Amino acid sequence: MNAAFDKLPAGTVDGLMKDDKKADLQNILQYHVTVSAIKAENLVDGQTLGMVNGDNVTVSVKDGKIMLNNSATIIASIPASNGMIHVVDGVLLPPAK
Repeated sequence: MNAAFDKLPAGTVDGLMKDDKKADLQNILQYHVTVSAIKAENLVDGQTLGMVNGDNVTVSVKDGKIMLNNSATIIASIPASNGMIHVVDGVLLPPAK
């Protein structure tokens, strides 16, 4: 997980920890939670996933590799009692409003 955050521009994480950025941090965290529970093998190229923050993520599949927004690759999937946890190797940043 730290490796994903290390890919962000310097100072991004520190900036998000400030009191006046709590809403931005919450938006980013909610952009990592989909409103559906889908196994990785059922994701298809071009599919759009609705996220808890109200934005969407686009799936791309190439050579067996599943990417979200062309920026984070699913590197593991873990079944959980309330759905699936897909471990990604990057931080997904919501689109600018």
